[in-house]
Amino acid sequence: MAPVSNKQRALWMVLITSLAAPFFAGLVAVAVSLVAHAIGWVEIPGGAQSLGEAGIATFAWSAIPATIAALGLTPYVLQSGTYSWLHAAVAGVVAFGVSTIVAPIPTGPFVPMMAFLAGLIAVGMRAMLVRGGIVLP
Repeated sequence: MAPVSNKQRALWMVLITSLAAPFFAGLVAVAVSLVAHAIGWVEIPGGAQSLGEAGIATFAWSAIPATIAALGLTPYVLQSGTYSWLHAAVAGVVAFGVSTIVAPIPTGPFVPMMAFLAGLIAVGMRAMLVRGGIVLP
């Protein structure tokens, strides 16, 4: 069996991140919406939506920042086969910021909190990719 090249690692990192990160973002949106519905707080983005609508809308929109973050991390994976958790966090936050400019969403005053969550999701994605052997530790 031939060793895995950094090109293969980069390809799989981009593909997995582009699909799995929006899934996790959708789960976070559903959890936040569930809590918002339980306490009657509709001021949050998507607070008036049903749980399914919030999850699907978040999943669809999150594909943009997830792909931007993955493509931004590709040079690191091509060079060394990995990237640090700090690279992941920065890529997630910057990609979220770029995405809100390119495809605005009604976030109100919650942009910093949502950017922070995007960074956390990116760090979680890195942990998942390392654990799965896609990128090196």
